[in-house]
This record gives sequence, C-alpha cells and structure tokens, in this order.
Amino acid sequence: MLNKTLSNTPVRRLCGRAFSILFALTSIGIVVATLLGAAHEIFNAEDVYDAMNHVFVTSVSNLVVALTIFDLALVIDAEFVGEDSAGYSVEEGLRRTVPHFFSTISCALAVEGLVLIIKYNQDGMYENIYIAIAIIISSAILLATLALFLKLHRSA
Repeated sequence: MLNKTLSNTPVRRLCGRAFSILFALTSIGIVVATLLGAAHEIFNAEDVYDAMNHVFVTSVSNLVVALTIFDLALVIDAEFVGEDSAGYSVEEGLRRTVPHFFSTISCALAVEGLVLIIKYNQDGMYENIYIAIAIIISSAILLATLALFLKLHRSA
C-alpha cells in the first residue's frame, strides 16, 4: 500500500493550491493584524514602556504562529502542487514532509515557551512558569521523537 505512487490529478493540484493560498493568506493576515495592533497599542498607550513589553510578547507569539502557518502553506504547495510532487511513493513523501513540519512545530513551541517565560517573569506570575517549562519540554520530546523516527526510518 505504501509503495503506490501519488497521483498528480487536477483535483489534487487544485485542492493543494487552494489550501496553500488559504494558509498563506491567513499567515499574512496574522502578520498585518499583529503590526496594526502593535502600532495602535504603542501610539495610544499612557505608559510606553509597559506597552512595549506587552507588544513585544504578544507580537512574538503571533509572529511565531504566522510563521508556522506559512511554513504549512509552503509544505502543502511543495507536496501537492509543485512540479516534483508526482512520481514518488507515499513513503518518500512522508520522509520529505514529516521532518520539516515537525522541526518547524518544535521550534515554534520552544520559542513560545521562551516568550511565556519572559511574560510570566515580567508580570511576576512565577507560579505559571511551570506551564512554559512544560511547553519547552514538550518541544524537546517532539524533537527526540523526530530523531527516533528518522533513525528508524533510515534503517528500514
């Protein structure tokens, strides 16, 4: 079953292109909304220092999500629409996309955990730092499982 080649049908390409564009537009929308929200908050703040701290934490968090969604759009475009999307087995497709997507998600989780540590430290919410540490540990677990997947997959 895994050795069947992926077909490059027009429906597959059309759906791949539609989802790729949808995710790319969502990512661009998040970036624009983040920039507009940051500018609005800074220019309308009474205390610019507090506003800058809040804007930094919120913006980094939103931009990490936007980057992850944009990366998903690129993966969908490469796997379903790109010229090299046909003619390889499902197993080869998994070998190409799973490591890329898992590493992006792991990096996004690690950055999100670090942003939460900064936020909780600035707000004096030290009891919530365990949440951020759990997120960073889950990122490390994802990277370890990715390494195990790659090791087992190459030896098979």
